[in-house]
Amino acid sequence: MFKQREEAIMRRKIMTAFVCAIMTISVIPVYADDTQTDQAVTTEVSTETAATVQETKRTQSKEQLKKKTTSKKHTKTKKTKLKKKEENKVIPMPTQVISKSSSDTIEGRIKDKQAKVKQLKKQKAKIEEEIRLEQQKARSINEFYKKYTANSKAEIALYGQEITPSMKISKKDEQLREDLYELADLFGDENLRTIASKYVFGINHPDFETLLDKNETIQLDQYLKNEQILPIKPMEEKVQTIKKQIKKFKGEIKKEEQTRYFNPNDVSALSHITVSDAKHILEGTALYDDAKAYVKAEEKYHVNAVFLMGIAAHESAWGTSRRAREDNNLTGYGVTSDHAKGINKSTKEAGLLATAETLHEKYLTSGGSYYVGTSAAAVNKHYCVGGEWAAAVVKNAYLLMNRL
Repeated sequence: MFKQREEAIMRRKIMTAFVCAIMTISVIPVYADDTQTDQAVTTEVSTETAATVQETKRTQSKEQLKKKTTSKKHTKTKKTKLKKKEENKVIPMPTQVISKSSSDTIEGRIKDKQAKVKQLKKQKAKIEEEIRLEQQKARSINEFYKKYTANSKAEIALYGQEITPSMKISKKDEQLREDLYELADLFGDENLRTIASKYVFGINHPDFETLLDKNETIQLDQYLKNEQILPIKPMEEKVQTIKKQIKKFKGEIKKEEQTRYFNPNDVSALSHITVSDAKHILEGTALYDDAKAYVKAEEKYHVNAVFLMGIAAHESAWGTSRRAREDNNLTGYGVTSDHAKGINKSTKEAGLLATAETLHEKYLTSGGSYYVGTSAAAVNKHYCVGGEWAAAVVKNAYLLMNRL
């Protein structure tokens, strides 16, 4: 038993020694040079890897930048193409002619003006009657003096003696009395009528001067000179002023009675709208303050006022755009691009008149530098690059005509 245990222990020792021998043989010695070489290789590999990573990143950045640039160019090109497409897109212009011969508003204005004419005529007639009365007064006084003061005792003749029961009244005395009554009626002078009835004048008595009682006389000459005859010149001037007012109102009535037109096929044809029309249809918009300018432009340059309003509405967003507010430019006058300054004036009215003048001379007159016809579409060809411009302007004009 003991012997077997020793053999077992021996076997374990032999096996342990064998295993250790094998392990010793398997271990490879590592020298310092070998370690440095490995480290150098590792460092070299690491450096090469970092450089590669950086180069890769740079390449990727370049590729991304290139993609972004390409994308931007593509987007810009796309936008340019879209813009060009929009510019080249043509929206057909409506061609219907709109006319308005009357409306409640127009009829109301006509009646108001007719009432004013009637009132002015009454004033004129009254003043003319006053003129005739003052002229008659002057003529009658002159005729009276001429009739009763032609002899050497003219001044004596105009002295009156109060009538007494013993006085004999001649026919000539009676005639003078009747003439004084007429003067009294003409001047509306009751006191003169009393004088005529109470006094007799010595025109028929050669010695009348000696018969006069200075305490009972009246000096007719002095009295008649105090009769008021109004100057007629101021009244005549007033009549002339009223005549001008009547003529003005009649002219306005005649214009009010005209048919209003908007023809998109010929925007040089007059609209015949009045200043009152312009104010009415632009009321509530930022274009209202310059309503008179559109009518003035039509009268001066033969550009349809409603067409001009349509341009202003489209180009200035009904007068609210920055150019309209800051540059007084309602019509896009001289604006060739979004960044263009434009041709601006000191007032909106001046800008509208300048636009109308340019349209008349260059766009709507045969031989003009931009003339291709008189329709809104013809104006569109050189006035604005957008093919929808004429349609938009005409639609605005229709909207305004419908407000009449």
